[in-house]
Amino acid sequence: MNLIKKTVLSVIALLALSFYSFNTQAQTVKFAHIDYLKVVDSIPSMMTADREVKGFLDAGEKTVAEMEKAFEEAYNQYLLDKPTLSTVMVELREKQLMEQQQMIDYKRQSLQQDLEILNERLYGPIEDNLVKAIEIVAQRHKVTYVLEKSTTLYTDPVGGLDLTAEVRTELLRLEKERTGL
Repeated sequence: MNLIKKTVLSVIALLALSFYSFNTQAQTVKFAHIDYLKVVDSIPSMMTADREVKGFLDAGEKTVAEMEKAFEEAYNQYLLDKPTLSTVMVELREKQLMEQQQMIDYKRQSLQQDLEILNERLYGPIEDNLVKAIEIVAQRHKVTYVLEKSTTLYTDPVGGLDLTAEVRTELLRLEKERTGL
């Protein structure tokens, strides 16, 4: 539902902007669209970034799972031992379990923060080049607005200006310059 609201608001805003631009500058407003997934689906640097992020997540999730398993084993052992422990030992073991749970929580938060940094480092330059590629192709075709196909309510399959292939080619060129691959 939230995506629908955003899409409708985007379309309304674009129509208002185009009406304003048309009336104030007496220029022709030209729309085009791209299919984001088709543009980036087989870009080598995107596939490399996806693999690196997946590897990072897998390793992090494995570490958290191992920590959770160790906590669960320690907790179960505590429950078994509790009837025979002194009050001081019960308090000590409970404190150790709490600290162990805090370490798991800290690891999760750290993993999330590290993932955000990794995403920015890996995907940021690709997104920057995507924006450049869209600008280059849009200027070439004298397009006023470029919309993402999946968030557009309607695209004329015959008369709509689809820049996907050209943007993909331009992005490949920019990525080759950036990465040397």
